Amino acid sequence: MGNVRTMQAADIPAAYAIHQQAQPRPWSPATFEDCTHTPYHGLVAENDSVAGYALILCVADEATLMDIAVAESARRSGTGSALLSRVIQYCQQCGMRSLFLEVRANNPAAIGLYRKYGFEQIDTRKGYYNTPEGKIDGVIMRRALTA
Repeated sequence: MGNVRTMQAADIPAAYAIHQQAQPRPWSPATFEDCTHTPYHGLVAENDSVAGYALILCVADEATLMDIAVAESARRSGTGSALLSRVIQYCQQCGMRSLFLEVRANNPAAIGLYRKYGFEQIDTRKGYYNTPEGKIDGVIMRRALTA
């Protein structure tokens, strides 16, 4: 796994391409780009090129991991772990007390990664995700943060 750094404008097309690959119902390009500007913060993981990204929203003392994805070619290489670790570190540095996320219930790899990093399930949104496979529950998870 390479470097994790703040997303730059030049990274947005590559990050959006990963988003389209990873999401059954991707956001529009405009929505994705909007989530790279304040009050949002974007991170990218790179090897020779962008291998993954994370988008975070910080409001008051709570942060939400809006989206995180890794290119298919970089999966199972530690890229997701490196990104998530940096997300947590960034949120702690910003004084956030909690970090929330939502994940499709049919994504056990992501849920396992989040649990490994101290996230706990706090709720479920029944049928929240409309996917090609049908309605999928959203699992809401939270991790307490310390400064």
